[in-house]
Amino acid sequence: MAFLRKCKTNNGTVWRIYYRIGEKQKTKTIGKVDKKTAEKCFQEFCNIQAKRDFSITETKRIDIRSFFKLYLELSKSEKSPSTVEREVFVINHFLKFIGDVYLNQICYNDVVDYRKNRLNHVSDTTVNIEIRHLKAIFNTAKRLSYLTDNPFIKVKPLKIAETGFPKFFEVEDIEIIRKTFKDDEFEHLIEFYILTGSRLQEPLSLTWDDVDFRRERIVIKGENTKAKRNRIIDFKDDDKLKKLLDNIPKRSDNRLFGLPNADKQWSRFWVGEKIRKILGELGYPRASCKTFRHSFISHLVMSGVPLTTVQKLVGHADFSTTLKYAHLASDHTDEMISKRPF
Repeated sequence: MAFLRKCKTNNGTVWRIYYRIGEKQKTKTIGKVDKKTAEKCFQEFCNIQAKRDFSITETKRIDIRSFFKLYLELSKSEKSPSTVEREVFVINHFLKFIGDVYLNQICYNDVVDYRKNRLNHVSDTTVNIEIRHLKAIFNTAKRLSYLTDNPFIKVKPLKIAETGFPKFFEVEDIEIIRKTFKDDEFEHLIEFYILTGSRLQEPLSLTWDDVDFRRERIVIKGENTKAKRNRIIDFKDDDKLKKLLDNIPKRSDNRLFGLPNADKQWSRFWVGEKIRKILGELGYPRASCKTFRHSFISHLVMSGVPLTTVQKLVGHADFSTTLKYAHLASDHTDEMISKRPF
């Protein structure tokens, strides 16, 4: 328990607060002030201590639009452009529904009503994704002391029936695609997607400084990966990748991919749409650059590479993402079952 006392010192009379933390006696000097000021300081000190003892946190009042603006500024400095773009999309839909309110006025019932409203316009999967984004956004509000509780935290994701497995190219398909893109401006980029299972943006961000020929590895910096972690691609034992690197023409801007004499770097949106269109004309209407990644992972799993190794090779932050491909290792699973001792 804390108490206030007037004390005489060599420098004059001062007011002090005596209090305990655990078994330790502590003091806090207010200074040479009058009794009324000392009592006011003592009361404020007791209020702060009570909040600390009972884990009471004060929230800062902010309207929803101001908070989202603040949040997006933070997000742009920490997340990839595609993630920020998705968050803007989700935020705009939520604002359209919730209107102009203060952040701490939003409750669980508002969240439930919002989900019901969105289900009239988009699929269950999309709704789950949007709720997941909003839950993370409101967790940030809690960390910044704008909320004491996250109204999204108790909302469970909708149960969704398992869909088909990720689509991937067979070996014959990959050879057809290679022939189609031979001598094309995307030839080397397509080959890099095939050999490394990279995401759309990753190779477009590479410069020759990211290629370490002495250690025989390529480093995709964390700022250009989805998980924000550096991804290492070794080519010590990969003759095809070595040959590809030898054949890529040098550009004036030091980037690996693009037209040799182009001043402007390819954008990921332009590249993605161009390749999608060519693959569609080739007879793969639903294929995209991501299909190369699915193919890379699928063939590794079918070749018996352990899922934990696949996770490291492709840079999955969450092992559950890699587990989506576990069904492809069915032959390997059957072999393991035969080894049980009973």
